[in-house]
Amino acid sequence: MSRAICDGCGRPQSACLCSHLIVRQLPFELVIWQDPDESRHPLSTTPLLQRSSPGAQLLVGDTFSFTDVFGEALPENVALLYPATGDSEILALGPAAGINKVLVLDGTWRKVRRLLLLNSWLEPLQRMSLTPVQTSRYLRVSPRADGVSTLEAVLMLAAEWTSDASYLDGVGVLDRMAEIQAIKRSE
Repeated sequence: MSRAICDGCGRPQSACLCSHLIVRQLPFELVIWQDPDESRHPLSTTPLLQRSSPGAQLLVGDTFSFTDVFGEALPENVALLYPATGDSEILALGPAAGINKVLVLDGTWRKVRRLLLLNSWLEPLQRMSLTPVQTSRYLRVSPRADGVSTLEAVLMLAAEWTSDASYLDGVGVLDRMAEIQAIKRSE
């Protein structure tokens, strides 16, 4: 017999996060590209991000073309939310330079780097990078000191984009996720 799944948050009903999920329109069009392995991870934040961000587009796969992801959009209107490499240009956060679409890659750092290598068209995209001011509240530990979950990264970007820190209230769902996991471990 399979577990009952909540229609609101997509989690098992015994671990429902709906009461802590804040639905809010982002100030940019969001495309989430998820590694196939990450799509099967039970603690992935992408389903929560997609449910809390009306209009967010989710793609799961290893390879796509620019047109598969953005259709007829111009590359200069798209930015990749990802730490900058040595020669990549970092954009100021916000709607500067006509950016209205943001692509975020979701998966472990190793899997995300793999997506970058498999899809060479990602490399020349303009980049937006974050400098988190607090450590991640996500249950899974990142090998990077500045590593945060996909949910946290997108909400941080929205807060900086609009100068509206209330976007960060949406990260509270991760605290509830941690509480539920702690209860399960103690049982």
